[in-house]
Amino acid sequence: MASKKGVSSSRNGRDSNAQRLGVKRFGGQVVKAGEIIVRQRGTHFHPGENVGRGKDDTLFALEAGAVEFGSKRGRKTVSIVGADAAAV
Repeated sequence: MASKKGVSSSRNGRDSNAQRLGVKRFGGQVVKAGEIIVRQRGTHFHPGENVGRGKDDTLFALEAGAVEFGSKRGRKTVSIVGADAAAV
């Protein structure tokens, strides 16, 4: 027989906070410069025109305009099309 009480209740009870990853601005949405478009781990989406990539692979707008998702050479890309096209 066990000489010790089952200690699972005191050994459990830890969890990490959610990382809140994912697409923050979808295709066609208008963004300002500096707005985060995608939070990701690794480059699931690659930066296209007028989109920058942070050190944690976050994609953000370099200019104001409309978000556009597409693909180039088999990679998913995110671009910002000009503010004049965003107004339409």
